[in-house]
Amino acid sequence: MYILVSEGNKMDNAVKITKWGNSFGIRIPLSILREAELEMNDLLYIEADQSGRIILNKKPGPKKGTLEYLFKDYADGAFKTELVDLGDPVGEEKW
Repeated sequence: MYILVSEGNKMDNAVKITKWGNSFGIRIPLSILREAELEMNDLLYIEADQSGRIILNKKPGPKKGTLEYLFKDYADGAFKTELVDLGDPVGEEKW
């Protein structure tokens, strides 16, 4: 994903740089977030190149539909999976 910062170019989704605390920030339009498949709390790497472009790259994360994805925001230590042996069937269970 690229955010082009270039003087004099007309851009449909122009954004303004504003001050947020001791930093500067921009608001990314929802249509751009959806197109780039970005969600709240996604981690982005940011860099600038010599031509004045600001480049944002999404940090890869767990794939949707996995347990790791469901627990990606779990903050109480690393999420680990393990198989639990429930023992032999008791009674009339069909395994």
